[in-house]
Amino acid sequence: MYVCICNAIKERDVRRAAEEGGATRPADVFRFHGCAPQCGKCACHMRAELLQAKTCGNCDCDDAAAVTANAAPIAAE
Repeated sequence: MYVCICNAIKERDVRRAAEEGGATRPADVFRFHGCAPQCGKCACHMRAELLQAKTCGNCDCDDAAAVTANAAPIAAE
């Protein structure tokens, strides 16, 4: 599923940036993929995917809502 429509970044691309590039913030994901944020609507979903990658490791589950259900909100970068 697409996370960032503007840059065609999918969930697996976010996980790859976290696993291979050590991404912990949306800015890191964009940098890893050689692009820049456009509209910013993807930031919340991207943070959830990054948190899931950190929590689950290499799993392919798509349950970001369950992983982030008890997480505190993250301030904008």
